[in-house]
Amino acid sequence: MKSAIHLFLILILLPFSGKLISQDVAAVYDRVYGLDPVLYNGKKYSYFLPPGTGGNQFIFSPDFFMGDVTIKGKHFDGIALNYDLFNQQLLLQYADETGAFNIIVISNAWLESFSLGDMKFAYLNFKDGPRYYQVIGDGPVRILYYRRKDLKLDVSYGGSHHTFTPPVKSQYVLIEDRLQQFSNKRSLIALFDPGLKPQIKNYFHINKIKLKKASDKTMTELINYIGNL
Repeated sequence: MKSAIHLFLILILLPFSGKLISQDVAAVYDRVYGLDPVLYNGKKYSYFLPPGTGGNQFIFSPDFFMGDVTIKGKHFDGIALNYDLFNQQLLLQYADETGAFNIIVISNAWLESFSLGDMKFAYLNFKDGPRYYQVIGDGPVRILYYRRKDLKLDVSYGGSHHTFTPPVKSQYVLIEDRLQQFSNKRSLIALFDPGLKPQIKNYFHINKIKLKKASDKTMTELINYIGNL
């Protein structure tokens, strides 16, 4: 009778012990393999485009770029990233233990900032809600760019298909944690103290800055100059 009871208990506990063992092995393997749960905790990326869609949903192209990300105060560099503008998602590509490539959406829960090449981004929350902003400048005053893409129906050339628009950029100045939008040189200068306006105008003139064509480097130098006035 006792033997029957023992056998019954073993049969009940066996599936649970096997599950626990497999979980422990997986946890140990992940630690050895280096899959930090702070970074590798997003959902699998799956976005399927309608057939014949023109363009792509990414900031540049479907190719991934070497970059870095800071999550919950922890910095990860030398990782493959891409930025899906249409869905506003940061993507991570990595190879698993079999060598197969996977793409996951990095969770926004603890995301602080990331970079793609020379472009720096931060996940910031203002009146329009949390968004990814490209950050220009490193002083007390900074420029923020918010980019997006739209998917529109194209009926040109006698046919119809969907196509992504070029990136649409909204421009802001961040002054003392206040986000203020601008669209041209005049509206940008108007955001600052009247006593600073002559110097800012002179900087524009001397450096022949055209906002629509200005590079990130040019805008960085401009906003750092303004921040030091």
